[in-house]
Amino acid sequence: MLQRIQTLYLLAIVILSGITFFMPAADLINQTNSLHYVIDFKGVYLLQTKGSIFDSSAWGFTAIAGIIPFISLYSIFQYKNRIKQIRFSVLNIFFMIGFYIILFIYLWLVGQRLNADWTIRYTTSFPLICLILNYLAIGAIGKDEKLVKSLNRVR
Repeated sequence: MLQRIQTLYLLAIVILSGITFFMPAADLINQTNSLHYVIDFKGVYLLQTKGSIFDSSAWGFTAIAGIIPFISLYSIFQYKNRIKQIRFSVLNIFFMIGFYIILFIYLWLVGQRLNADWTIRYTTSFPLICLILNYLAIGAIGKDEKLVKSLNRVR
């Protein structure tokens, strides 16, 4: 049902992962040249030259950051099929873990190429919060499934 607690968890995942998609994920700072780069869903941007693109090969990072809210939104509307809802939530957990793996690989590779130190921004913590909310949603969906199965036994 749409008024259950797991819907709120999944909706919070949609909102937080949507914010994560559009906000910058990390900063790269080259100390020798005093250059400041930003990584977001479009790629790596040099801030001093008013947003010129340095590298736009962040397609893996962009794809995973874009898939997470759509899976959660689709999962909200699968309320009649709770097992399918759980499966999509578990799939979403793997995408959230993959988000961090791809982000840190991308930061490491671009950081070495630019000879820059990287720092992550606060929006990078949102997928971790989404991971926790997704785990709570799976638990709530499981409780609903258990309740429905127990009511079917009584009949």
